[in-house]
Amino acid sequence: MTENNIAAFQSLSDELKTEFYSSFKEATEELDNCFDTLNCRYDAEVINEMFRAVHSVKGNCHMVFLDAIADVCHKLEDIVHQIRKGDYSYTPAQGEFMTFVFTRLEQLIASVISGEEVSENDTAVLLSGVAQVYSADPSQRDLVIQKTLDSFSGILSSGVDLSDKVLDRLEKQEQLKDFNELDFMANIAQLMQAKSIQNKGCRSQLLDLSLKLNQQLGTPVVPEQLTAAFHFQVLGNRFVSSPVFDITPTSAKWERNKAMEQLSLSAGFLKLGSDWLNAADIIMQSFERHDGKGLAGLQGEEINPGAMIISLARFYQQLFYKFKKDSRDKIAVAKSLRRINSENEYRFSPAIVDAFNHIVRNDLQSVIL
Repeated sequence: MTENNIAAFQSLSDELKTEFYSSFKEATEELDNCFDTLNCRYDAEVINEMFRAVHSVKGNCHMVFLDAIADVCHKLEDIVHQIRKGDYSYTPAQGEFMTFVFTRLEQLIASVISGEEVSENDTAVLLSGVAQVYSADPSQRDLVIQKTLDSFSGILSSGVDLSDKVLDRLEKQEQLKDFNELDFMANIAQLMQAKSIQNKGCRSQLLDLSLKLNQQLGTPVVPEQLTAAFHFQVLGNRFVSSPVFDITPTSAKWERNKAMEQLSLSAGFLKLGSDWLNAADIIMQSFERHDGKGLAGLQGEEINPGAMIISLARFYQQLFYKFKKDSRDKIAVAKSLRRINSENEYRFSPAIVDAFNHIVRNDLQSVIL
């Protein structure tokens, strides 16, 4: 913020500054309520309330000469407008991102009120990050949000000025925006698949099924993380062969070691950076079972839901091609469905079995490989 803006703000009466700060707090509380609702269900009127809250803060900031903060709110308002128009779907990640930005704005406003120094870079970092989220491709927005929050790391809690470092991180992030990591992973997986005689099936359809399961379950996994895990789950078996599908705590030691080595290689590529750690966890737990009789003995809610999704997709793939040898497609689906239903509360959680049944009933074509 410029010195002139800060001086103009300080010239206001204490009563007006207090009223402004109180209205800002009320707007952030209203936004928190909007996010809580939208994280559970879509509601067009709540989206409108979210827009009005951001718009109100923007106008109030201009009124008290805090134009730099108003600029950040204006760009956030543009993001909410995209959601209102249907250009983007609301996701919890967007709520988390806006909560972070408003928390930082509140810190800056409190600093200005108390007479502490606030530099132009303090708002420049927020404007740069929000702009990158605004311009992100729809399929990449949650991933860009994750990267931007990583770039923002430290600015809420650090007692020193990190704005220059954060701007440098954001600049590097901007330079890499044309490199699509998920497309790269998909290409790698496709190359690995082409060299294998196993794991038959259309990868795009299996990925689509996995994402539909995730959506049917209420999107417990960030779709980009699930996609990355899907693409890289097969990578390890190109280096470490393991013919056994079911690995349990009672399997032979060599089988368990092979499976763990395979998973560790697949997940290891994702752990080279910090952006795909959840995808790595999904892969590491993809041999777990709901009843706790999987590789590491995790059970129930201890298992990452993405791992359960990947496991069901892989299991269904094998069943479908097994039954398709002697039956028509629809019969192969029906037989596979019966087998998956028989694994309810054993191999798979009731929630994911119900989700799979729902997809088969409502979109049969999507499960024909």
